[in-house]
Amino acid sequence: MQRRVTIQDIAKKLGIHFTTVGRGLRNDSQLAAATIRKIKKAAVEMGYQPDPNARAMVAYRQMIRPPAQQGNLVMLTPQLLGPNGNIYLDSTRQRAGELGYQIEEIAWRDPHPLSRRRLTQILKARGAAGVLVFHPHTKMPLIRRLQLDWSLFPAVALGVALLWPSLHRVAPNHYQNGRLLTRKLISLGYRRIGYFVDTSMYWLHPDNSGRAGYLIESESNAPNPQSFYMHNQHYDEAAIRGWIRRERLDAVITDGSVAANQVISLCGCKVPEELGVVSANIDRVVALSGIQQYFDEVGRGGVDLLVQLIHLGQRGIPEHAHRTLIEGSWHPGTTVRRIRRNNRSK
Repeated sequence: MQRRVTIQDIAKKLGIHFTTVGRGLRNDSQLAAATIRKIKKAAVEMGYQPDPNARAMVAYRQMIRPPAQQGNLVMLTPQLLGPNGNIYLDSTRQRAGELGYQIEEIAWRDPHPLSRRRLTQILKARGAAGVLVFHPHTKMPLIRRLQLDWSLFPAVALGVALLWPSLHRVAPNHYQNGRLLTRKLISLGYRRIGYFVDTSMYWLHPDNSGRAGYLIESESNAPNPQSFYMHNQHYDEAAIRGWIRRERLDAVITDGSVAANQVISLCGCKVPEELGVVSANIDRVVALSGIQQYFDEVGRGGVDLLVQLIHLGQRGIPEHAHRTLIEGSWHPGTTVRRIRRNNRSK
């Protein structure tokens, strides 16, 4: 059997230290680009392949002993974190600490966006081993199109609001959550189900994946396929009441707890006796029926993915971005009820 080519073999051929070879194979930005190219070319020519057993042993050793401090992970955040911002921050800090890193938050308080060069300089000065990009709470062009020398850093986006660049990301599975909400309402006997979106949440979900899940379920599985969508900016009471009355809705899906409470307050109906209301994110409002989203798992998953990129030496904007989606679970709450219908009313 042919002996496996090792890092030491590559180092001997090139006349350099084996640790330099390892750094080159990990795309260490501290090495010259020409050196990295030379190391990778030699690795290909010699038929080098990483030893999975050796990597497993390293992972095992890291698991059974407390990790040494390995460096900083920087989380880029907008000025407004939103209602679940602290959950993201706490979960990322905890997971980073478990893996031997610390999280440093860099938030923009100045309304004027930082230049690409200035932001890159700040991250380099902070010794950023990797970058997490936290989604904005409102329409913020700086965060939605983030300018940075991405070639220097491994990076992961949390949530779906970042429009550019297309990074690897971890986010709630809004599409499946939309399907689950609609399916639950249909199973409870609701037939005319509306979908209400407020403006601030629209900016958080530019791909409309929650609405897509609602459309798929309502148009394919409802006894009388149809859908009713409303986008309202200022919680106009007359508009909301008119929409519910005009479409003869018996249930409304909202994209968050704030919208759900506003609809309940303004709809002019008894909830749940006359109208069922559910939220795509109950946000710790236990009385609301809807989806319990696990933002702590999104944060932890983002750190796990970022540390993996650091270990693999993968920097810059990926050619094929991956998306890890965390599914929520149904929370029964008190704002829906089971509807009994006779055959004529179905």
